[in-house]
Amino acid sequence: MTFTEELYEKISNLYVGMTVRGFSELCGKSPSYYGSIKAQQLELSTSAIAHLMEGIEERKLVAPASTQFITQLTEVQLFIAYEIAARHHKCSESQNIKIRHMLLEAISNLADRELDNRTPTPIFIG
Repeated sequence: MTFTEELYEKISNLYVGMTVRGFSELCGKSPSYYGSIKAQQLELSTSAIAHLMEGIEERKLVAPASTQFITQLTEVQLFIAYEIAARHHKCSESQNIKIRHMLLEAISNLADRELDNRTPTPIFIG
């Protein structure tokens, strides 16, 4: 089973009644996107799965707290994250190992800075 097929299956299991058109729209694409890439035996684009990942995060924010559904959504996000990482790694395999390590370190440092710059969530006492 391809990544695209497995991802569609995971989303369909979470959202009863999910259609290929609805899935395409969750990916930020036209309703015919999924059918088109399937017919061409292509994988979802990285931008489509990144968009889907963001949409999942938005759905987690409105879901009831501490539910199994949130855990399942997070698992799908991790599945997507590993795919994006694998795609990046595959593209950079031909690069010099020192350059790859520099790039990975730079990405890690950017993520650390982003976390450091977050403003703390306000606490309401009441």
